[in-house]
Amino acid sequence: MTEAGRRLRVGIFAGGRSAEHEVSVSSAEAVLRSIDRERFEPYLIFIDRAGRWHLPAGPAPQLGETSLASILGAETPTTQAVRLREHEGLPVPVGPDADALDSRQALRSLAQVIDIAFLVLHGPFGEDGTLQGFLEMAGIPYTGAGVLASAVAMDKIVFKDLMRGRGLPVVEYRWFRRSAWRASPGRVLRGAGEMGERCVVKPARLGSSVGMSLVHDSGELPAALDEAFRYDSKVIVERYLPNARELECGVLGNDEAIVFEPGEVRSHHEWYDYESKYVDGLADVLPRADVDPALATNLKDLALAAYRAVDCAGLARVDFLVPPEGLFISEMNTLPGFTLTSMYPKQAELAGLPFGELIARLVELGLESARETQARADAAEGAAG
Repeated sequence: MTEAGRRLRVGIFAGGRSAEHEVSVSSAEAVLRSIDRERFEPYLIFIDRAGRWHLPAGPAPQLGETSLASILGAETPTTQAVRLREHEGLPVPVGPDADALDSRQALRSLAQVIDIAFLVLHGPFGEDGTLQGFLEMAGIPYTGAGVLASAVAMDKIVFKDLMRGRGLPVVEYRWFRRSAWRASPGRVLRGAGEMGERCVVKPARLGSSVGMSLVHDSGELPAALDEAFRYDSKVIVERYLPNARELECGVLGNDEAIVFEPGEVRSHHEWYDYESKYVDGLADVLPRADVDPALATNLKDLALAAYRAVDCAGLARVDFLVPPEGLFISEMNTLPGFTLTSMYPKQAELAGLPFGELIARLVELGLESARETQARADAAEGAAG
């Protein structure tokens, strides 16, 4: 509640321009279904694939048995998985809407409507610091990491460079630009080949395994690079780690962050691709992994070290690759999947925070960050005066 006794107005941001649009809508649906409506008044802010903002006429109603995707005319992650498997293009943006606004128009209206933005926009233009900076300029508090941490964690190359500079373990990698691939494909292939016959090729600034390929021999490498460059102008090629477990630790908090016990994902496919992430029955998501205490402690320590290295706030999920010999930080997600079946909310629940309470805690942390940002601005203004 606010000081005036009214419910806090929470704008739930969903959709976006990235290839993770469908996942974002699913995350927003879970938040809408779980948010405590006695404490908060939720508003849905939908950003379509063309980047147009659709502002609500009023608070979001209860969804009932209707899915948010069907209300918005969006695909589900399951449908998107089929599209990606067939290497089809992204869905055509929704048709013209007289009520849709561009981002500048929307922001002027939003500042009068909501008290805080609850962000579940995954991928570029939502998780990469662009929206965070936009909201800061407008003076709208928001949940999750700030501009710097969001940008660093989104770019797998910059993130790994930072981890390596801090002495934190990462898998060996090379990276390339699309312009180099077009101008000198042979040189790129030779550089990528240094990672071995088996390697992993990914877009540098995308999540949910979109555009990612597991390469088995050098003959598959050109197609894998082509696929990754469809989604990003920067691509990273990592050495493959056979028999590596995929373990994950959620982190929650600002200055005094806590780390959840490690979880594990076990794909029924050869690797944890988009389909196995979002199609029921194709992966086992275990929010509490079967690991020995020493390994669990090591994972939690590294997760917190990575969190602090990027100056993160709010929340993040730190992913690890753990082969029989060794331990490596894979990546950090500052806006991890937030569906009812996602790893992060499951880990939070085991730590004593049911979904509704987790949402409330993230709102509190976002408001705390906004107060600190305002205090810094006031201090700087006073010093300048």
